[in-house]
Amino acid sequence: QARNDAHKVANALRARGFEVTLKLDLTSREMEQSFKDFFLDKGEDPDARLFIWYAGHGHTEDGEGYLVPVDGAAPQNRRKFLTTALSMRDFGKFVRYAESKHVFTIFDSCFAGTIFNVARSNDTPPQITRITAQPVRQFLTSGDAGQTVADNGSFADLFIEALEGKRRADPNADGYLTASELGVFLDTKMSNLTNNRQTPRYGKLQDQKYDKGDFVFQLATASPTRTAQPTAQPDKETVFWQSIRNSQNQADFQAYLD
Repeated sequence: QARNDAHKVANALRARGFEVTLKLDLTSREMEQSFKDFFLDKGEDPDARLFIWYAGHGHTEDGEGYLVPVDGAAPQNRRKFLTTALSMRDFGKFVRYAESKHVFTIFDSCFAGTIFNVARSNDTPPQITRITAQPVRQFLTSGDAGQTVADNGSFADLFIEALEGKRRADPNADGYLTASELGVFLDTKMSNLTNNRQTPRYGKLQDQKYDKGDFVFQLATASPTRTAQPTAQPDKETVFWQSIRNSQNQADFQAYLD
């Protein structure tokens, strides 16, 4: 199913204008080199928006999350497992290689969310203009620590439907879907669908340099003259809080209180 999800997500991103590189069944060396090349080469452009979707095996070992490549080993073979698996600590190091303002990674795999510890047109809403001008490194996982995530494509399907505007994932109906809004939507939907057996986690890298902005998708149905009514204010307040809760900037919290 992971291969099918990768193809579906790649097609959905191409439809939204993304330049897509699809890589399947990577070995340990290939996976690490692919991430390094991506963040160093594509991340050379400060105005680029970098997005990664990882669908595959993952595991938690001693509180640390790992991505497991096709030549990886079972955790019982500790030496080979640690030799071949890619830790979230190392991934957090790789994302800092990019000079691009915005980097957003979604992990559809089983592992602890330890990653969380480590110019525009005049009709663009002011809030969107502000958050796209600030640097950010964001992450979203399909499950929390110790959870086995479903391999039935439901997480990928919800992501694609949100991106295509088929789901009410855009609470203020401005035609733009932020990573923070996407996190709230997927957390709510997957938690309800699985009766809390699978609870996505989302947030920003806890680094003062990379926790200011927000990754933004323009929805397929986006229009400056949209007439859809926004949802209730508490939903928007929740989205605002989730977008700044890990910030080290006092002004962010003052803006939330105001």
